[in-house]
Amino acid sequence: MNEKKLKAAVIGDRAVTALYGAAGVSVFDVTDSGAVPKLISKLYGEGYGIIFTAEKLYKSCEGALKKYLTDPYPIVIPVPDETSDGSYSKERIAANIKKAIGSDLI
Repeated sequence: MNEKKLKAAVIGDRAVTALYGAAGVSVFDVTDSGAVPKLISKLYGEGYGIIFTAEKLYKSCEGALKKYLTDPYPIVIPVPDETSDGSYSKERIAANIKKAIGSDLI
């Protein structure tokens, strides 16, 4: 079987990306939500299939990210940041799981 390995990236401010960078994940320090959709498109073209985005950035450009909701890749997942309680991220993760396997597990 010939499987393509997909890379993972995290987009957010330094507070969000610092921990992921320490774990060896590619990080992209971004504070302007307008730059996020273009960066995601670029990253996907470079082989990034899973892209975590700070919740604040994800919410502010959610309309532009809707095109990724029906495609299998890239998987764009919001992660909690200092402005959130994590409930929105949990909802989006549940939606991604449902998209992937056809059932709601969370």
